[in-house]
Amino acid sequence: MRLRIKFAKRGEGRFLSQLEVMRAFQRAARRADLPLALSQGFNPHPRISFGPALAVGLESEAEYLDLELAEPMEAREVLKALAGQLPLGLEVLTIRALSPGEPTLGEAVRCAAYRVEVEGLPPGELRQRLDALLAQEKAIICRRTKEGPRQVDIRPGIYRVDLEGPHTLDMLLACGPQGTVRPEEVVMALDPRLTVKHARRTGLYTGCEGKSAAPLD
Repeated sequence: MRLRIKFAKRGEGRFLSQLEVMRAFQRAARRADLPLALSQGFNPHPRISFGPALAVGLESEAEYLDLELAEPMEAREVLKALAGQLPLGLEVLTIRALSPGEPTLGEAVRCAAYRVEVEGLPPGELRQRLDALLAQEKAIICRRTKEGPRQVDIRPGIYRVDLEGPHTLDMLLACGPQGTVRPEEVVMALDPRLTVKHARRTGLYTGCEGKSAAPLD
């Protein structure tokens, strides 16, 4: 039995890495005595897989994981059991059973939405910089990789950026096997004088324009 869980990372939870979040859910599932399905091989481990990793320091209202049980259970009972065992900063929001053959999170997710508060420019100049960025065919930034810095054009992965307040940006960015654009990279492309004051992931979507359903819907 496969279940898809939507959860939030808030407050102190934003400082947990993807690995730490995974371990937190594994511990919570064991403490809740859930019948987790295990992988095959010499070192079996619980069948839990996560959606796209979130950078440490970002909050989120839309994180997802797929969990497989060895025995059927009511989804709401699993939700209730996990909720009482998770550490502060992680909160289970919704849960549903997956149909046979339903795509994994890695196969389904194509873009992510963020709300980002920035500082460093007057609102009028921020609007000008945003209009200029969206009018460009290319947006080259320097991305740090394991092989060292490299120049990357992130413009194809910027699907939408809206100025929602004097210093608040709503972004819809590529996130998946076709490539990922991070919100701080968009801020860098806007103007190097800008800094991120606060950032939150608000959604993960199966379509690149954000019009199709989120993985749990």
